[in-house]
Amino acid sequence: MVSSASQEPKRPSSVSFYMHDTLQNKTHPWTDTAVEVAGPHHNLTGLGFGKIIVFNDSLTDGPSLASSKVVGKGQGVYIYDHTQAGVAFNALLLFSALIETGEYNGTINFMGADVILAPSRDISVVGGTGDFEMARGIATITTHSIDGDTFIVLFKIKLIYW
Repeated sequence: MVSSASQEPKRPSSVSFYMHDTLQNKTHPWTDTAVEVAGPHHNLTGLGFGKIIVFNDSLTDGPSLASSKVVGKGQGVYIYDHTQAGVAFNALLLFSALIETGEYNGTINFMGADVILAPSRDISVVGGTGDFEMARGIATITTHSIDGDTFIVLFKIKLIYW
């Protein structure tokens, strides 16, 4: 990513994108954008408590990966940190959105609890670079669709700057 230090950041007040995450597709493993890198040698809960997943997901301006414009990559980890069968399935989500749209360029950094089965949830924006330099804010996450091993998630982000 090219630094924009020589020009004034654009600092948008809101950004939206869809993230496309495919985890452990047993039929077509070459389509995976996320992979388990660590976890317990047992699975007492049946829900993956303690697993660590690394991802490199496409970010698009619409829900279809095939027909939407790619606006960047989501790169980071999630750690399954709470499970209660039938009630909760949570992950600690830590990642950077590398945005390269032409209109905006830079990173937005996220950290927070993702209650995966909730219809809507919020996580924190904890920083940014480039056009998002010194960003803080809230990302509201909604699951657009789940198709087998692929999750399509909408991020609506409100930003402020220091």
